[in-house]
Amino acid sequence: MYKIKNKSIILASSSTSRRNLLENAGVEFLVRPSNVDEEPIKASAISENRTLKECATLLSEIKGTRISHQFPEDFVISSDQILEFRGLCFSKPKSFNEAKIQLHELQGNTHILHTSVIVFLQGKRIWHCLTSPKVTLRPLTKTEIENYVIAIGDSAFNTPGSYQIENQGCHIVSSYAGSFYDILGLPLLPLLEFLRLHGLAFYQEE
Repeated sequence: MYKIKNKSIILASSSTSRRNLLENAGVEFLVRPSNVDEEPIKASAISENRTLKECATLLSEIKGTRISHQFPEDFVISSDQILEFRGLCFSKPKSFNEAKIQLHELQGNTHILHTSVIVFLQGKRIWHCLTSPKVTLRPLTKTEIENYVIAIGDSAFNTPGSYQIENQGCHIVSSYAGSFYDILGLPLLPLLEFLRLHGLAFYQEE
């Protein structure tokens, strides 16, 4: 198990994909979701003409700060991802119809996933990484979109764009540019490099 001696690593997110990434990397961590209502914050930031990159970082900052104040002596990891297509922000769909509309717009095109991760200690940001991988969906017919949404069920509501590339989303993605980990919502490789600099190491379980 990989851990930092005398400190806990806390993931300030309820995201299954982020949790799976850390678990598969053998990192010992706790999950403490921030439960921040993202949509009003995002809408306010966009109305203030903030870029979508800045919005992703802002959301990470707000969520992580809240949890870091609760656990000031531990390393708190906070991450957020925003889907940008033709300058517009796509949020998680709230209905199957909205999921189909998003997929219709994204099919046959390339979109950007602005992915921010921040590490906090004692309520302050001590490290930040922002990446912007690109994903291209293959051209899809109306029937293919209908069948895909039926196949994935309620998981359509888990991510903007209604696809999860690590699951059945692989059937509609034609290519991507950037790190696969970043597309899943967590820039894992730079994050692990930072944590190693702060003591992350393998400890054999007793």
